[in-house]
Amino acid sequence: MNKQQLMNGIVSLQDYDTTSTKQPTSSRYTAKKAFILAFIVALVCSVVSYTRVLNELTSSSMHLRDEVTFNSRPPPTSAQRYRNGNQYPMDEADFIIQQSYSETYARMATAPCKDSDVEAQCIRIVADYLDEQKRRLVNATTANSDTTILSSYKPLPWWFQTLLRDIPVNGAYGFWHHFSTNATSPPLKFCAIGKNGSTEWRKIFKALNAPEFGGVENSKFNTKVPMSDDMSVTPHTVFLRDPLERLLSGYLDKCVKDAVRKSQGHCEPNSIFGVDYLERKATKQQKENGEDVSVDIAPSLLDMDGWFDKEKFATYVDLLPLKWNVHFVPQSIFCDLYRTIETYDTYLMGKEFMPELDRMAKRYGGLLPEVLDDIFNYQTRLSDARDEAEKNVGASNVHGTRAPSKVAQYYSARAIRRALEYLSIDYVTLGLDAPDWAREMLRDDV
Repeated sequence: MNKQQLMNGIVSLQDYDTTSTKQPTSSRYTAKKAFILAFIVALVCSVVSYTRVLNELTSSSMHLRDEVTFNSRPPPTSAQRYRNGNQYPMDEADFIIQQSYSETYARMATAPCKDSDVEAQCIRIVADYLDEQKRRLVNATTANSDTTILSSYKPLPWWFQTLLRDIPVNGAYGFWHHFSTNATSPPLKFCAIGKNGSTEWRKIFKALNAPEFGGVENSKFNTKVPMSDDMSVTPHTVFLRDPLERLLSGYLDKCVKDAVRKSQGHCEPNSIFGVDYLERKATKQQKENGEDVSVDIAPSLLDMDGWFDKEKFATYVDLLPLKWNVHFVPQSIFCDLYRTIETYDTYLMGKEFMPELDRMAKRYGGLLPEVLDDIFNYQTRLSDARDEAEKNVGASNVHGTRAPSKVAQYYSARAIRRALEYLSIDYVTLGLDAPDWAREMLRDDV
């Protein structure tokens, strides 16, 4: 009902009152009451119709706005999918990450670790706490002669239990993961993670600290005087890497390179994959003892004839938790990142590595830009006009593996599924996302 119709109704009502004075009072009152009621009903219907149209227009506008915003918004990470439940669609990679994290690493947060319980101390508390939970269930079952008590318990995967067993003693909590320098402004601390360029970062911090130690030859990757842990005084920094890519990089460096595998013994368990390392140790020991050299060790699985790279790597991924080597431990474990990552200034390796180095150099200044450029040549590479894809093939140093360019050669869908279980903590707690190539490989595995 528009304004003109409303005015006509009022005029008609006035005319009716004037011309109906000769009618009986009760009849005039009844007719007037009916007319007013009809008018009110029509007015209400008009308001409802107007409101409905307005809501539809508003809804359409909001839908369009949300659509535009969603399309311009980056896809959610695996961590966002985990924290927001069904808010985002999930594929197989996300499902594996969420399920594995819930069954394993999420339980670590329930352990009674205090802020003062750091690194290996907290992990031992976690292990004892989980063992105590199992003992209580067993005792309750025995005391009540009721086996149904255990029916609700979800057993911990074997690989998670061996991880808790190994990381307090395998070097994951060594002092060599903590770097510091006063040669930046402000001073900073750095969490160095194996297979995240730690060899280069060691050189960088030794160069930064060289003035304090009288030269690079005598320099250390830590300052002489311990630095404050107060984040407002000494920021903490870390470079993170895609977990799947880092796992492959570790395998290519520590297992595929014959000289490295034989000399370092990091392709563990050595009784399965590092047999030549054990032979070398045994031969050396026999020679030192003046004994005849005679070594009889079962052949390595990596020496199996006719195996493709995918088969060898998948086998290694399956069995590496028999003895967790420090180079394959999830990044979240180092420096207690699974507890402290929110306090860190984080940077990412990968396609944006050079821009990330530039961002870090500008953030902290001092000697850092010069030293970073000496090691990574990032300023030249930033200005290089080559295709970005050419830059993401891994470092060319002695520990470089060019892992990003080899994922299709070594990864199978089976290896991805297993690796995502082990590394789910990195994707959830560090805010990383499973790479597109891994998602596509899982989708294509039909």
